[in-house]
Amino acid sequence: MNTVKLSTKGQIVIPKEIRKAVHLVAGMELTVVLMGDEIRIRPASALPRTSVDEAAGCLHRPRRKLVDEEEVRQAIGEMLKAQDDVTRK
Repeated sequence: MNTVKLSTKGQIVIPKEIRKAVHLVAGMELTVVLMGDEIRIRPASALPRTSVDEAAGCLHRPRRKLVDEEEVRQAIGEMLKAQDDVTRK
């Protein structure tokens, strides 16, 4: 268990091994929630919550260019590499 100190400005430092384990990087938004007598901190969702009604039909677009599996794999690979490069700095 790690112990941290609260600064006069209400700030804490999340230990490096925890930041690394959950892939936290500088500038990342976090949510802070009080649950009973516990303070829980977790990464904020990159996307706002949406209802099924809001999302229904969002993928259908007439004349939309179809993306093949290789293009999807390439895009995912580039995204993961970029995230990995950030965490290694």
